[in-house]
Amino acid sequence: MAATRARHTLTILASHARLSSFVTELKKDPAYGIAAAPTADPEDHVCGECGGRLLNVIGQDGRIRYRCEHRQHCGNRLPACRSCGTGLPRRADAMTEARCGCGVGYPTCPECGDGWLVKRSGPYGRFLGCVRFPSCVGKSRR
Repeated sequence: MAATRARHTLTILASHARLSSFVTELKKDPAYGIAAAPTADPEDHVCGECGGRLLNVIGQDGRIRYRCEHRQHCGNRLPACRSCGTGLPRRADAMTEARCGCGVGYPTCPECGDGWLVKRSGPYGRFLGCVRFPSCVGKSRR
């Protein structure tokens, strides 16, 4: 293996979201003197559909959206926070609110685990609908 042949240093690139057992062992053992990267990676978001990473992509209109890294198999997409335009509101365990890094909170969708509710209007008046519409039809009359 290349790690045993390295003379002084060895650089291993690994995802923070899915560390392999090899990287986990290296990080646990103080004899290896693992140093973190000089710049921190942006926060990884997990796809609620397949468990993959949600990647931020810039659309043709210039707005940021998040899509699953397994685009061909999963296709999960989420818009960025309506307030800041860059963050992704996420629900903490046992919370009824999805919070963005900018501090804005949204009610969570009762149907899906990923979405949150935003104000919409329809033929029967105003309501709260899931941001994942039409993939998710979760709604509330709050």
